[in-house]
Amino acid sequence: MATKKAKAAEHVNPNLIPMIDIMFLLLLFFMLGADMGQRDLESVRLPKASEAVPDKNKAERLTINANHRLQQRCEAYDRKNICRDDTHWNLTFRGQDCTETKTLVQALAQAPDPQGRPLSERRVMIRADGAAPFGLAQRAILACAQNGIYKVEVGAAKPAH
Repeated sequence: MATKKAKAAEHVNPNLIPMIDIMFLLLLFFMLGADMGQRDLESVRLPKASEAVPDKNKAERLTINANHRLQQRCEAYDRKNICRDDTHWNLTFRGQDCTETKTLVQALAQAPDPQGRPLSERRVMIRADGAAPFGLAQRAILACAQNGIYKVEVGAAKPAH
């Protein structure tokens, strides 16, 4: 009588390297494809306004932020008082420092519009910190005017009730 040879048990280990490669590519794809629209918003303590209306068209407007430089230690700002030192403040547009009016004018002129509208039809929101010197907002308005942008809004927050 013939005897059957017992098959040796196969030990199968899954190859994880291709799966790791795919996960890395997916992670890279989602990081690069993520919405970068939030980089327009800097950390700003907006002034309080009882008549503030909600912003409905965030995607259609350009945002200029007037904010306190976070790396600067400032006793007045830390105590939530007005900081009068101009070197502590900057204007940012799309994550880029545009404190100089000339730099901001160039950055606004190069901002692409998905709908292809001319600059004169674009809207700009100036989000100035409540403790910021008014000169920063003036500088932003001047840069908008030099580009022919006249639809300028100022950001504010509703007080908590």
